Formats: sequence, C-alpha cells, structure tokens
Amino acid sequence: MKRKFWYKLDNVGKFYSFTNKDKIPAVFRYSVTLTEAVDPIVLEQALSDTLGYFPSFNCHLKRGLFWYYLETSDKKAPVSKEDRVICAKIYKNGDDFLFRVNYYKKRINFEVSHILSDGRGSLSFFKCLVYKYLILKYNLLNVDIDSDSSAYEKTEDSFDKYYTKPKFGIPKNMKKIYQYKGKKKKDITFIEYHISANKTLELAHKHNASLTALLVAVLICSYQKQMKEVEYNQTIKIDIPVDLRQFFKSSTSRNFFGLTFVEYKFNSKDYSFSDVIDSVNNQLKENVTLEQLKVRMNQMIFFEKNLLARIMPIFIKDYVLSIINVAFASSSTSCISNIGLIKVDKELEKYIENFNVLTTTGTLKLTICSFKDDLSIGFSTKYINNNIIKDFCRFFSENDIFGKININEEYSDDEM
Repeated sequence: MKRKFWYKLDNVGKFYSFTNKDKIPAVFRYSVTLTEAVDPIVLEQALSDTLGYFPSFNCHLKRGLFWYYLETSDKKAPVSKEDRVICAKIYKNGDDFLFRVNYYKKRINFEVSHILSDGRGSLSFFKCLVYKYLILKYNLLNVDIDSDSSAYEKTEDSFDKYYTKPKFGIPKNMKKIYQYKGKKKKDITFIEYHISANKTLELAHKHNASLTALLVAVLICSYQKQMKEVEYNQTIKIDIPVDLRQFFKSSTSRNFFGLTFVEYKFNSKDYSFSDVIDSVNNQLKENVTLEQLKVRMNQMIFFEKNLLARIMPIFIKDYVLSIINVAFASSSTSCISNIGLIKVDKELEKYIENFNVLTTTGTLKLTICSFKDDLSIGFSTKYINNNIIKDFCRFFSENDIFGKININEEYSDDEM
C-alpha cells in the first residue's frame, strides 16, 4: 500500500475550505472545444499522466482539529460524459476529488474547487491535460509538455513564502457600494460570449487603455443603466483578481493571487464613456503594483497567522469565516477575472477551436480568456433579469464587434 502524503492548505484554500458548505461553493470551469469528438479512453490516460505532473491535485480534503488539509489519493480519478449542471458542487465528503473532468461532443471540461487552485494554477493543469490528450490522440512526437517547473515547485505555498507582517491603517472615506437588487433564481445561468480579440484590443487602444480596462469600463456602464436616480450617490466597485506569479518568483499551481479593484461614482444618468475608461485605466496603473498587491496579500494572510485564529477549534473557524464571506460578498458590485491569452504549441493549434472559462457566483461575475483571435467572455449570473449582460454585449455590437453567444439553460451548444 502506497504511503499517503498530506499538504497544508494555502491561505485562500483555507478560506474556501470553510465556505465549501455554502449553497454556491467556489468552482472554476475550463473548457476547450476541439475540431473532433473527444475520445474518452484517450482522455482517461491523459488525465492519469497529468496528475503525475501535479501531485497536489491528486488529493482529498480532510478535516483536522484546527484546519482542513489535503491528503494524497490512491483512487483513480474518473472521466465521464457530462451529465450534470455546469460547476455543480464537487466536494461532498472526504473521499471526493476536488476536481472533475468530463466531455461533451468536441468539448473537454475541467472543473476545479478554489480550495485547490486559482485561475492561473488551474490553467496550467488544464493546458497540460489538453497537451497530453492531443499528443496521445494524434501520436505527436515533436511536442513538449507545457510545464517548466518541478512537482515540488508546483506544490509550493507561495503565500507563506512571501508573507511579511502587515501594517493596518484606519479605513478612510468609507463608501456605500452599489448592489444590484434584481430578483435571483435558484440556479446559475452560464453564458459564453465570443468576439474578435484583435478588434476588441484595437478598440481599447483607441481609448489609450488596456483590454482589461475596457471590459471593466463597459461593465461599470452596464450597471449604471440599471441604477435608480437615488442610487447615484453609491459607488460601483469591481473586484479584479491579479496573478501574483508575475510579481514574485513562483511556479506554484496552488492559489497565489491578490485582489485589486476599481471604483466609479456616477453623478447622474449623463456621463462620458471616455471619462469612465480613463478613470478605470488610471486606477489599474496605480493599484496593480508590487507594493500595493503585497500590502493586500499580507492583510489577507494576517488572520491565518494570528495566534488566536490558529488555536481556535475548526467548528468556530467555520462560523467566523462564514460571516467574513458574507461581508466580503457585500463589499463589491461585481468581479472580472481576466485569465489572459492562452498560448499552445503551434503543432496543437489546428486541433483547437476555442477556450472558455466560467465560475460560480451568487450575483454576476465575468471570466475572460483569449485564444488566437477569439476573445471568450464567460458570464455567470444568478439574476433573472439579464439586462446588464445585454447592455454589455450591445456596447460591442454598437462598435461593429459582433459575436456569438452560447447559453446553458440546459447544457447546449445552441446559439441564443
């Protein structure tokens, strides 16, 4: 019998392990649409091979006295035909994996709990899975696995490595954050919106802004259209996760991201889009720096390092962190996560049509990625009224950037 190893959860993993009992646990979904139907036998072998590169994914979540932790598994991770709703709850008991791999026609789906990894770390795993699948499927001999770090480096807790004790100041100018009060439904609706990456980037450059700044500005203006006049004194705040690997030396496939945000306050229904995007772009330049991100990272980790928190029994931590989770959810209007450009080996491009990323939410979230000239915008929404999304998409069509929309009311590749 193989000896089992265990891993301490990273800071973010600890937080999400306590919130896993929520009705909407944090789950990412990566999808790739191929040019041919998926072969499940080849996919099973590809998954088995990929787990050899990423040992911290081949784990179960276990409950300790003070913290949850990860224990390596001796079970075979399954591959199945997609037969459940997108981003369905993954972890139910200590024998479950924290990810699932399934397929539907030409599409491979990888869904993973935020307990295990963040957007960039999950992408590394998913790209390796896609590489392995295509290499095995087409017997490709001249393609190297897209992995330049050791198994040890992939399992590093980079939060712990780069933590320094933070300094806390008294918050100034507390603002009332706008919360859209639309009616919600039981299930999340997931929508894929595909537009030209090149044309969208050209539009951003016309405004002397980044692609992320453009998308955030469009989302802010889409929310503005739903505001009542009495709400113009409230601030629209968009959270933006930032990959910390680009600021620190780290190749971890576990959680390692920081949060920044942008804010905008409308004084009336009349506004200039140029003013909004200029403000967003300037805020991103000021906030996405090593100094700013390290301050927020250290503040995130402080609770975990606190002696009282460390000796607090796990059932008390469950309760405290559930309260923090509710408070955190009410501290912003929405969230945009831009995974960025997904590059693959030139030999593999001809087998791939597009990539897509989605995530769970209790409100409205956007997840962005691009592949060649395809910009994929994933909407996750609990709202019955989809006017915010319609206004968002309308902005691009009004700028002669037309796209394709897929919606999942039942899992489908049909266009809306």
